[in-house]
Amino acid sequence: MWSPKLFVAAFGLIGSTFALTLRQTSSYPPPAPCTGDCSGVHDPAVIRRSDGTWLRFSTLGNIAIASAPALTGPWTKKGAMLPQGSVIKLPDIDNQELWAPDVFFTNNQFYAYYSVSKSGYKNSDIGVATSKTGDPGTWTDHGSVGVPKVAPYNIIDANFFRECDTCKNRWTFGSAWDGVFQTSLTDDYLKWSGETPKQLLYNSTYPAHPQNYVSITEGGFLFWWQVAGKKYYYMFFSSGACCNAANDLEAPGDEYKIMVCRADSASGPFFDKAGKNCATQNGGSIVLGSHGNVYAPGGQGVLVDGGRIVLCYHYADKTIGYGYDQFLFGFNYLDVSSGWPVVTV
Repeated sequence: MWSPKLFVAAFGLIGSTFALTLRQTSSYPPPAPCTGDCSGVHDPAVIRRSDGTWLRFSTLGNIAIASAPALTGPWTKKGAMLPQGSVIKLPDIDNQELWAPDVFFTNNQFYAYYSVSKSGYKNSDIGVATSKTGDPGTWTDHGSVGVPKVAPYNIIDANFFRECDTCKNRWTFGSAWDGVFQTSLTDDYLKWSGETPKQLLYNSTYPAHPQNYVSITEGGFLFWWQVAGKKYYYMFFSSGACCNAANDLEAPGDEYKIMVCRADSASGPFFDKAGKNCATQNGGSIVLGSHGNVYAPGGQGVLVDGGRIVLCYHYADKTIGYGYDQFLFGFNYLDVSSGWPVVTV
C-alpha cells in the first residue's frame, strides 16, 4: 500500500488536535497466536481453500504465498505467486515491486489483484492473476486491470467486493494521494468496467510535523455484516506512518493504525462513529492501534471463520524490531454487536 509500507521517511496521520483521540492504548487484546513462518509479512490477504488449507498472500517476494492447516499455523512459505514479476512494466523506475494482494475465489478459480509500484511513486498500476489451486507455479498473469492513470488517485491497494453471485461488483483502490476510490470491473473480473471512480475516503489534514502532502489514507477493504436486522457496510482502511526506522518512530497516535467507516450502501457515503463524512469531513474511527509490544498495525483484511469475523493485519513487535523484514502476521476477532467493530480475543 503506497507503500508507506516501504517508505521510511517520517509521515503521520493528522494534525495534533485530532491526533489526541488516536493515542496508543493498552486496551486492545494481543494478536492471536501464530506459529511457523509468521514474519516478513506485509499486507496479508488470507483465504481458505475448499480442502481446508489456508493460503496467505503478502507484499514483496513477487507476492509471497504461505499455507497452513489453521489460521494460527503452522505457516509454511511455498514460493512466489509471480516468480518472474509482473508483465506490467512501469515507466521511469527500476526494480519495481509487487504489493498488497487481494484474493478471492469464484468461477472455480482464484483471482488475485496486486499493485505494481515503488516507494513514493504515483504512476502505479494494478494487475490481476488467476489460478485453479492458488499454489505457486499455477498462476496466469493477465496484466493491468486498465484503470486510467490520471490525477488525483494512485492505482494501488485493490479490494474486490461482491455481495452475491448476481450483485454488481465493487472494486476499491487508491492510497496516499487523495485517498481511496471505488469503481467496478467487467463481468470476468479482469478489466475495469469504465465506471468513473468515486472518492470514498479522504483526509485533508496535514501532520503536525513538516510534510508537503496530506494525511495518508489507504488500503480500503469493504465488508458487510448484519446487526440486529440491519445490514451495514464497513470500509476498513490504514492510516498514518507504517515503517519508520527505530530511531525515527512517530509520536503515539501518528503511526500506522486500522480505521473504519460505515455506510448503508456498498458505494457509500461512509461515516465514522461520530457521524463525520469520511470523504468530506476527515472521518474515521480507530479499530486497532499500537498497544503493548504491538506497533503500527495495518495492511488489514477481513474474513469469516466458523461464524466469527477475523481481522488480519501486519505489525511490528517492539521486542523484535522495526525492520521491514521483521513485521509479523497478526489477527484478532471482531465483535460488531454494537454496530461498530471492536477487537476481541
